[in-house]
Amino acid sequence: MPKTLNQKIEWVVEAKKTELLFSMSRILRRPPDPKPPLDEHVYSSAHMKQHPVRHRVERTKNKHSRAVFRDDTIIIRLAKGLTQDEEKEHVDDLLERMLKQVEDEQEKILINPFGKLLDQGESATITLANGKKYCFCLKPGKKTFIRRTTRGWNVQIGPSMRRKGLHRLLWKAVSKEELGRVEQMVMRLNDETFGVHVSDVKLQFASSQWGSCSPSGTIMLNSALLFVRPEVIKYVILHELAHRKRADHSPQYWQWVEWAMPGYEKAREGLYDYRLPTI
Repeated sequence: MPKTLNQKIEWVVEAKKTELLFSMSRILRRPPDPKPPLDEHVYSSAHMKQHPVRHRVERTKNKHSRAVFRDDTIIIRLAKGLTQDEEKEHVDDLLERMLKQVEDEQEKILINPFGKLLDQGESATITLANGKKYCFCLKPGKKTFIRRTTRGWNVQIGPSMRRKGLHRLLWKAVSKEELGRVEQMVMRLNDETFGVHVSDVKLQFASSQWGSCSPSGTIMLNSALLFVRPEVIKYVILHELAHRKRADHSPQYWQWVEWAMPGYEKAREGLYDYRLPTI
């Protein structure tokens, strides 16, 4: 039976939608690990209270054995020259310690506002701790560029863009937009407390630290703090400002923090409720 005009239009729309989703899935797929192990590796699953965690053993030329957690996998990198019994001892010890760390981390609140967008593509709305919302819309194209809209950003993704690069691009957009507000917060808290010299304020995503203070007076704050409770970001800011008084974490340093934020320990404990995503 010949298709009517409406049926043809519906068919074309569905075909274009399927083509778009296929393109997005190819662009956002996770790339293979660029650093394969130096020697044979072994995969296995280790059980925790909630669910099993995959782990992998790699033999390296390093002097010391170590373990890391990456992409939901515990990677145990064995030192060179170990006997079979020593290898087993190192694996058992590192695995036990890493499982405890991973279990503790999984109980924390993951700050991963772009996770759904990276996994499913198309569009998503993120909400900051202050209630402000931003909408991101993704689409494939010949080259990568990002354009500000009244509600957020439209992001065109070129064929060379990969998940890691896109993740950084999204964090960078929000960081640039919110920098002015965070900078005002830093200056206001500084005026109310230490009154020290601050040469610059930077807001950027980092997967390993919440903030830093350079010897020249540059305060760096993690963009993930945009998603934590107000008292937590206040504590991190005052923590870094206090380093303009003392560069260490000596008792004198903590006295300065206590002076600026009495009862800071509660906010510091609140910071431990959160964990950062990996890129």
